[in-house]
Amino acid sequence: MKISEAKELRGFILSMCKVNYPHGCSEQLVQITVSENDFSASPALLAGHFEYLEEKGYVRVEESRNDKLGISRRVIYITAKGIDLLEGNIPPDPGILLPVWSD
Repeated sequence: MKISEAKELRGFILSMCKVNYPHGCSEQLVQITVSENDFSASPALLAGHFEYLEEKGYVRVEESRNDKLGISRRVIYITAKGIDLLEGNIPPDPGILLPVWSD
């Protein structure tokens, strides 16, 4: 993946999580939506982007488990800092290409 595509994908992930705020987006939902929007990203590649965004403080990733049903999934939540980045309330991050918003 090219650097510019990686930056665009990170911005897309943040935007997607903001739409669902305060609820999170499951890793599976992100994977499907990313694919439907013509990004090519494997689950391993997406996991790297989630880690990057989490290290920057823009998202938090939580493991959701139901032991009775044997279900475990990762859920990605945007943080207040992530929302501030998208809304232009903090300086731009060179590692993330923000979507162009129309008012």
